[in-house]
Amino acid sequence: MSGLAKLIKWQWSHHRTAFAGGILVALIPAIAGIALLGVAGWFITAAALAGMSGAFLNIFLPSAAIRGLAIARTAGRYGERLLTHDATFRFLTDLRCRIFEGQAHRAGNGAKPRSGAALNRLTSDITALDAVYLRLVVPGILAGAVGLLSVAWVASISLILAIGPVVLLVFIAGLSVHLMTRKKRRDARRQEAALDAVRLRTVDLVAGRRDLAVYGGLEAAAGTIRAAEDRLADAEEAIEARSSLLSACTGFAGQVALALTLAAIIWTVGEGGVAIAVAVAVLLVVLGLPEVVSMIIPGLSKLDRTRLAAHRAVEGVEPNGTGSRSQGRAVQNVADGGQQKQGQAALAFERVSFGYPAAERQVLEDLSFEIAPGEWLALVGRSGCGKSTVSALASALLRPDGGSIQLGGQGLDAIREEELRRRITVLGQKPYLFHDSVAVNLRIANPQASDSQLWQALEVAALKDRISDNTSGLQAMLGEGGVGLSGGEQRRLGLARAYLTQPDLFILDELTEGLDEVTAAQVLDGFQRFRGDAAVLMIAHKQAEIDRADRILRLDAADQPMAAAAHWR
Repeated sequence: MSGLAKLIKWQWSHHRTAFAGGILVALIPAIAGIALLGVAGWFITAAALAGMSGAFLNIFLPSAAIRGLAIARTAGRYGERLLTHDATFRFLTDLRCRIFEGQAHRAGNGAKPRSGAALNRLTSDITALDAVYLRLVVPGILAGAVGLLSVAWVASISLILAIGPVVLLVFIAGLSVHLMTRKKRRDARRQEAALDAVRLRTVDLVAGRRDLAVYGGLEAAAGTIRAAEDRLADAEEAIEARSSLLSACTGFAGQVALALTLAAIIWTVGEGGVAIAVAVAVLLVVLGLPEVVSMIIPGLSKLDRTRLAAHRAVEGVEPNGTGSRSQGRAVQNVADGGQQKQGQAALAFERVSFGYPAAERQVLEDLSFEIAPGEWLALVGRSGCGKSTVSALASALLRPDGGSIQLGGQGLDAIREEELRRRITVLGQKPYLFHDSVAVNLRIANPQASDSQLWQALEVAALKDRISDNTSGLQAMLGEGGVGLSGGEQRRLGLARAYLTQPDLFILDELTEGLDEVTAAQVLDGFQRFRGDAAVLMIAHKQAEIDRADRILRLDAADQPMAAAAHWR
């Protein structure tokens, strides 16, 4: 099954009532519009003939029908927009979560991390997928249903009059089948590649504008962006040309159908087989039919782009269709609320091995160690020896290839995700700070924290004076990534956020990196007092950090990955 078909099936399964309801409501304005043309044409012609001949004509019934169809068309169009867009956005919201959960799961299993370009493409793919239901499914069903109903009504009057609309439907159906079955995606891929190039080169230009200005490279960098824009314009021009061609072909088919119908009407009316008023109604119905059946053309013109997006979206979701890390494995419900079991190590590695995909050798082999409750363990060694890998494995951001990792006597895989994140606090080298107030950035760790708790956390992190100097205090705004604070202040704000949690285990990555000796000592003293009974796994390079540890685990600098031969202090 193709990615596009799977996506339609998933949306149908996601909310069948909304899926079918949007289509049914969309039929109302489409049918009402065609019927309105036919009834209005018949009524005007019949009224004119009655006026010339003096015959009686009941004007109340057709007038009421016209008014009712006009109201149904307006209300139906509003309801169709409301229901179909709501169904699409709800499904895409769910799909977005499933895709990103699937990507996180793959990254947790050691898959290659997704780049910024891939993330941008994934986001644009999800945005493009609104065309599946709104531009393909709904218009396709409307075109088929309204077209068949119109042909059936015209054929009930005269089979000869149905030749024109049949020709139109056959042409649209053949065109749709041709476009659905062809596999050419060159222009869509060219468009994507050019758009990615424009984005990346623009970001590079903005990020390196100072160096480029100093060394005279601004014009060359801008030239690469313009070249990518030219390729993007060429690809989009090719896509627009195909869209225009499709619209022209559809319009030509509509004119052919209208000409055939008009010829059939002239012959039929001349033979006395059909009344003039009815013939005019048929002519107007055929005149309005191309507008309905051509609603599928915009979706077909961008079908290649939609197919690529659907294919990648389907690949991004887990095979079980949920993308959830907890699916397909037993999840232990922690009866004691996640508290550490008495006598168990806070963290235990048992013969753990790990290697990155396509790497020549494993980073870790048979690594075993334990951290007792309340113990501070420093992890030291040369760059690239696996310290960050140990940290990622301990926080369940990576999964081992062999062996087991336990937190308080429980395997990490047996602990629910939300429980695991409550029991482990990770402070990396660069904290994630957002364009919002200091208070909001701190309350990410504890939404219920009071202002006094926030100030206490800032004091322990040696940042209280810096924040209080600002007249806005906790409401002081930070830029994206913590702009407004120095690198060391950003790290201390991340540390203050960690202080708002009460985990069983702290995982720290170079806690005092970027801090002067005095501030580093204050931060270490504050952390020593605050951590309480929590165990600590700290990646350390500075001697001041190492001196605070109860024990040291040293990964040897030998070429072979170390584990069992690690040295302890």
